[in-house]
Amino acid sequence: MDHILPYLFFLACPISMGLMMWMMMRKDHNSASAPQSDPRVAELESQVGELRMALHQRQGAETVASVTPTASATGSD
Repeated sequence: MDHILPYLFFLACPISMGLMMWMMMRKDHNSASAPQSDPRVAELESQVGELRMALHQRQGAETVASVTPTASATGSD
């Protein structure tokens, strides 16, 4: 028994890690797959969409303004 004891101490870590991995894989994943719907999340998502649209429109307006020549740039003063 004295010569087995050091091997048991050496194998305790990998065996316990394997046991923990096995227990985590056995866990039921269906209960965590359907989170509760919060109306605040939907409101924040719609605000993010509005802000993205406004940013896209602003970037489009800046692109058009940079492409369109102005009167002073054409030399027709």
